[in-house]
Amino acid sequence: ALPRPNELDAAGLRGHLNEAAYAADPFSGAVDTYWTGKALGRLAQLVPLADQIGETATRDRLLGLLKGRLQDWFTAGGANEFSYDRTWKTLTGYPASYGSDTELNDHHFHYGYYVYAAAIVAQYDPGWAADSAWGGMVKTLIRDTANPSRTDGAFPFLRGFDVYAGHSWASGHQGFAAGNNQESSSESTNLSAALVLWGSATGDTGLRDLGSYLLATEGEAIAQYWFDADGQVFPASFAHDTAGMVWGSGAAYATWWTANPEEIHGINVLPVTGGSLHLGGHKDAIRRNIAEMERENGGPATEWRDILWEFRSLADPAAAKAKWDAGNAAYTPEAGESKAHTYHWITALNALGAPDPSVTGDVPTSAVFSRNGTRTYAAHNHGAAPRTVTFSDGRTLSVPPRSTATGTGTDPDPDPDPGPSGGDTYRLRSGGLLTTDTGGTAGSDTVPSADGANHDGTPYEPLVYEARNVNGKLRVGGTTAFRLPVDAGPAVGLGQQARVSYDLTGDGSFDRTETYHYFATDPVTGWEEYRQTRGLKAVTGSLGDLRGGTVRLEVWSAIGNAPSRLRTGADTAVLVIPYD
Repeated sequence: ALPRPNELDAAGLRGHLNEAAYAADPFSGAVDTYWTGKALGRLAQLVPLADQIGETATRDRLLGLLKGRLQDWFTAGGANEFSYDRTWKTLTGYPASYGSDTELNDHHFHYGYYVYAAAIVAQYDPGWAADSAWGGMVKTLIRDTANPSRTDGAFPFLRGFDVYAGHSWASGHQGFAAGNNQESSSESTNLSAALVLWGSATGDTGLRDLGSYLLATEGEAIAQYWFDADGQVFPASFAHDTAGMVWGSGAAYATWWTANPEEIHGINVLPVTGGSLHLGGHKDAIRRNIAEMERENGGPATEWRDILWEFRSLADPAAAKAKWDAGNAAYTPEAGESKAHTYHWITALNALGAPDPSVTGDVPTSAVFSRNGTRTYAAHNHGAAPRTVTFSDGRTLSVPPRSTATGTGTDPDPDPDPGPSGGDTYRLRSGGLLTTDTGGTAGSDTVPSADGANHDGTPYEPLVYEARNVNGKLRVGGTTAFRLPVDAGPAVGLGQQARVSYDLTGDGSFDRTETYHYFATDPVTGWEEYRQTRGLKAVTGSLGDLRGGTVRLEVWSAIGNAPSRLRTGADTAVLVIPYD
């Protein structure tokens, strides 16, 4: 769950929790594998929320409901059970649904909810999750859907996940002229996120890391193939900003059951959990997605308003909160969602800010959020000992055992204005100069717009800064570092990119070039720091000693439709080269 925000109305949340936990039928009549799974997921989301506000009786009631229904399904005989088919080497739940038995469809969609619910139970009752108790059955569901073993004779390796395509397929028989297909990419990543939680809660680092790989890989495939996040995938003839279904031969603005735009757009968002935060890495795509849904829908969402409010909050939390405030009084939640979870999710992001994917933690149960230029670091520690989580920008966060922590992070180097460490430090000056001189008058240069095209990796009208006649001995193990303050103002969807090049002898031929991943700026006026910690995108050549050489820094807009600014003349805008 997201951390508890200070702005949370505990009494209001308590009322919503009671509606769900003490309903006459908390499972809403679900009997088959899919709809039971959705009910399990809905109730599991509420357990940590009840815990956050001290409602232990409600928390324990929810855990009891989850255990009871899971154990019912995990026990052979009776109205519900999982049965192993030796011929097809698969585990099928009965009652089945949507061809999960007759066509071997959608197992990862259905069973992901069970694994997620089991992971929440394991977080609070490790004994229940022991292999000798119910954990062995959970692992059997995992073996059916995302088996990490290539030598398991009972189940195939990664049944539905296509490593080459980078995402899963949903049809068991795939006997279509258009190839296989997948509709709800988000229910696929729900399984991946569930593996992260299950592995973290039970100490199974192999399953945790498998879930991390699947979530990271499919998350990027979703951004490109379902949402066309960078505008480089969908052909011009496809007149939409999202695909409801991806096929082996293309995509369709459709679902299997309806032409309702809310569901075409929402089916690749639900269920909304911490595993959905990756969607916040492409905020402009979210805005385009919602704008198209409202055009096609003839207005804002009504049937799946909660799912789409939560989706909006990943890009524009304040706008989503305004939608909730205005429209939460009388609506029916989507079947896998609840008012309690929707309220908590939207309120938390409104307080924390949208996800900031430019900074990552060294545990998969961590995230960074940014509001008005201020970052909040969050992490959950499933372990029994305190843990220090380190983030890619150098900040750290201490997390007590079996707890969630948030904060602005601790800088391990308390220098109030640290520059990149080691090497010769060059400062940017307007006019294209790199200089080792300190001081200077702070100013800025304008980074031209990308003009709506994608220039990721290829300089486009770059700002160029150079230092010539540079001498230096290459430091063994040294690397390039930089800190570049950039500002997109209120413009959305911009990204600045840097390339550092070394001409070792000054002969006009660059012996080494280093292109870094671009930095996605937020639409809030104020300086943000682009650092080399974004990582290298491409490298050519090798470094050597500089003898009268040239060092060049290029900065350009990789994406976007507006110009941005680059800080110059200040000691905060620096390039450090690995030379003595």
